[in-house]
Amino acid sequence: MFSRPYQTTNPWPIAEATPERRERPFQSKPSIPSPLPEDYADSREVRLAIDEPKRRLIRDARVLCQQRDITQGQMADELGISKRTLEEWMQFRRMPQAPSESLLRQWVVRYSTEVSGASMCTMPRADSSCP
Repeated sequence: MFSRPYQTTNPWPIAEATPERRERPFQSKPSIPSPLPEDYADSREVRLAIDEPKRRLIRDARVLCQQRDITQGQMADELGISKRTLEEWMQFRRMPQAPSESLLRQWVVRYSTEVSGASMCTMPRADSSCP
């Protein structure tokens, strides 16, 4: 009564299970090499040493924020960045890149003169007693 306009046989036949496929023993996964190089500790120390001036600048900005008694949201508005970005900097999850670093440095210098008795260590010096 009804004709079938579509094909009833599968044009893409399923591969038959061959004896070699059925009898293949379980193979464990090959050992995965460690993604960390052997000198990972050394490279991590190098990265920490490179980022230390940025960390010092962020610590100074955090202290200045506390001394001025402002929130991170107010600080982010003054800097013109998002609050989330500032939070990530303050928690050392991300480091500011060159333009942002200079913006943060300018903010620290500008407002550190307003705070009386502020001990800011924005520029690393050999004779500096700052941590």
